Amino acid sequence: MNPKKSIITKLWLYMTILTIVTLLFSGLVLSSVFEDFYFNMRKNEMINEGQQLISLILGGTNPTELLDVSKFINAHAVLIDRRDLVQASSNIIKLKGVAIGSKELAEVLKGNIVVHKGHMPQFDASMLTVALPIRTEAGVAGGLILYSPMSSIENTVWQIRRLILFAAAIAVMISTGLSFVLSRTISKPLVQMKKVAQEMAKGEFKSKVDVDTEDEIGTLAKTMNYLSDALNENINALDQEKKQLQNVLLSMTDGVITFDAQGHVIMANPQAIDIMPKVKENENNYFNILKPMVERVKDSGEYVSGEKKINGKTISARMVPLFDEDAKLWGILAVLQDVTRERKLEDLRREFLGDVSHELRTPLTYLQGYTEALLDDMVENRKERDKYLNIILEETLRLRRLVDELLELSHIEAGHLNIKKDNVSIKNLVERVSKKVLPLCDHKNIELTTEIEDVPTVIADEDRIEQVLINLVDNAVRYSADGGTTTIRVKTCTEGVIVSVKDSGPGIPEQELPFIWERFYKVDKSRTRQKSGTGLGLAIVKKIIELHEGRVWAQNSPGGGTEFSFFLPWKI
Repeated sequence: MNPKKSIITKLWLYMTILTIVTLLFSGLVLSSVFEDFYFNMRKNEMINEGQQLISLILGGTNPTELLDVSKFINAHAVLIDRRDLVQASSNIIKLKGVAIGSKELAEVLKGNIVVHKGHMPQFDASMLTVALPIRTEAGVAGGLILYSPMSSIENTVWQIRRLILFAAAIAVMISTGLSFVLSRTISKPLVQMKKVAQEMAKGEFKSKVDVDTEDEIGTLAKTMNYLSDALNENINALDQEKKQLQNVLLSMTDGVITFDAQGHVIMANPQAIDIMPKVKENENNYFNILKPMVERVKDSGEYVSGEKKINGKTISARMVPLFDEDAKLWGILAVLQDVTRERKLEDLRREFLGDVSHELRTPLTYLQGYTEALLDDMVENRKERDKYLNIILEETLRLRRLVDELLELSHIEAGHLNIKKDNVSIKNLVERVSKKVLPLCDHKNIELTTEIEDVPTVIADEDRIEQVLINLVDNAVRYSADGGTTTIRVKTCTEGVIVSVKDSGPGIPEQELPFIWERFYKVDKSRTRQKSGTGLGLAIVKKIIELHEGRVWAQNSPGGGTEFSFFLPWKI
């Protein structure tokens, strides 16, 4: 056994340390009390003696004769006036000039008694100084200062401290021996119990504790022997039941979690761990999301079901209370199912039907109306006929773009879009996109400017980032007023590069900014049909940037217009 970990060593060490600390603390307190006692006693003596000297001086006695008497009270005396000039001093000390500091003099002139202890340069020693005011009918005329060496008080205190240390050393030696004997007597049966307990922990229940005493330790030994027999029987029975339950849980496809009556997790099968992957890291905190349902079961004592969203997953939870023989709740059984895919498919199907039907209605209405007009010979001349045909062509192309973007977005969301990682120069990419959209800018008389920092290359899919940039620039040009400005900015940050495209349009209402990245979302009524696209462009932009582990955002500029930005990390 390691002596450092032995209970004998610990008991002996703790008792010895406790004794030493107690004695040291008591010694320090006593030393401080005696020091304060002697200091106060000496201070009061000097104040009384000084007041007697002042009374004699005011009675007409020669100050020089009286001050010489001060040597019999083991103090040096100095008489000063209101300007702190020495008027008389004892033969023991001859001071010239200032006798005390300005602060002390001010207190004395106010009629206060000043007491100070510390090193005095005049004596090159530690002194106790008492300054008393000399009061006359006209007020305070000066002061009497008494200086007494601290050596006598310090010598007395050191004698007391040596006595305390001597007594403490003897007490420590005695307590060390007693504590060692006591710790061995107490720890011997405990060491034997430890060995038996270690055998029990290994599953061996044959060892017993042999203690014949009738005290608390003997009772504990008998209890441990009884515990060993009871554990042996119960563990065998529980082991059999555990194996049966484990086989049932492993064969299930659902997650199963058992809570106790306080809502703490008792057990979770591997399927529950797959549904909630962080359960091993922080079990109780992670299952807090199920706490409201657990509380409902505890309060009602009935079956409860519901769905929870956890880290993008939709979890269906069903909980039933577990009661003991006295109809008291002892636990709750929860069955979990990951229904994320089912709910996602339902949402996608519902959104697709609603959004596509809305987007298809307008162009189909145009196609139907103008086609019927042509079939009914309502067109009077060729110019008007060509106008109708151009409208039909534009709406057909609009439907084609809608279908193409729907297919692309569907591929991205299904995870079928592969990102081809390569070193991409954002500067070269912006310059290339600027050249491509320049004809569109010239057509609307829009000035296209670029503000590009010298940024390193990033790891990304160049074609997809070019698609994002073209989409944002095309969007900015379409919503900028004729004769306006569109600006592309590129700058670096600590973790990557930020690309921004700012238009000079009317801006977007602040309450609608969070929703512009959703599919088919149209901003406000001021954006006419001629300006609006399919409503899928920004959704595609967001999906592509997120595949690059980046993020997108938009904000209105103080000077007007909206600035769309995306961030790309250096590496993905």
